[in-house]
Amino acid sequence: MKTHSHLTILAICSFLLLGCMADMRTRIIKKEGINSSNETKGKRLLKTTWDKHGFSKLENHDTYSFTADDTWKGLMGKMGKPWPEAKSKLKFKYAINTFDSQVEFLNGKMQNTTAGLQSWQYYEKKEYKDIEFVEDNKRIIFGLSAYQYFFEMLDRLKNAPIISYAGEKEFNDISYDLIFVTWKDPKPHMEHDQYLLWINKNTQLLEYAVYSLRDNYLKIPGYKAFYGSIKFDDYKNIDGVLIPHKQTVFLNEPSKKDKRHLHQLIVKDFVFDDFDINELYPNSNLEKIGDNKLNRF
Repeated sequence: MKTHSHLTILAICSFLLLGCMADMRTRIIKKEGINSSNETKGKRLLKTTWDKHGFSKLENHDTYSFTADDTWKGLMGKMGKPWPEAKSKLKFKYAINTFDSQVEFLNGKMQNTTAGLQSWQYYEKKEYKDIEFVEDNKRIIFGLSAYQYFFEMLDRLKNAPIISYAGEKEFNDISYDLIFVTWKDPKPHMEHDQYLLWINKNTQLLEYAVYSLRDNYLKIPGYKAFYGSIKFDDYKNIDGVLIPHKQTVFLNEPSKKDKRHLHQLIVKDFVFDDFDINELYPNSNLEKIGDNKLNRF
């Protein structure tokens, strides 16, 4: 009888989890909706933060590159990592405001291999061989696009149709203004993600972002109920743009001491315009589609 009860509870929990969808809306958004006052305040705060980060200088550049140490922790890290190894040394190249990109593996099973995206078409270049467009590697595609989105998050989110002030939050004795961002409908839906930006009231910098995980390659049971968060840290001024050189990712809410993190990216030698942008367009016959996300996963 006891076993039967436990199984029933597990079945109910599984059912609720499968039917549940993570919701980034705060109490203010749920209670008041997206009203004109909060919309105006949210857009103003986001613009102020965008200015503070120096994103107006981004239009002066076409590309950027950086090397990084990338570490994924624990069982969830093993499941979620986009690269073959849990600890990787990587070299990234990106075309700004697109998803055209490359990653070169500097260690591990794919060492000396470059993987890339051109208009969401996946290709690889192995050492001493030519570039070859091959069957999609969904993990690497997700990694390339997600990492770029984190670096350009403020610049991309400022153009979203739904932006609203979402209240205040105290965390680790720091006060934050919250900004809610999404598309189409404030309520959770599968077509678009939701973002909740935590803006440090004193510095006006983006320190955390909490986000839904609608579009990902891990279609494990109940994945719609999970969400992620990222802490942006160690900002460095690169040609007038503040670039976070330490990015720490958590499953669900951030951890106060950062210990309970899933993933951490430590950035090195970030540089704008240090390579020919044509390197990211090996197939001249492919139509350029810019930052069109498509439905890849």
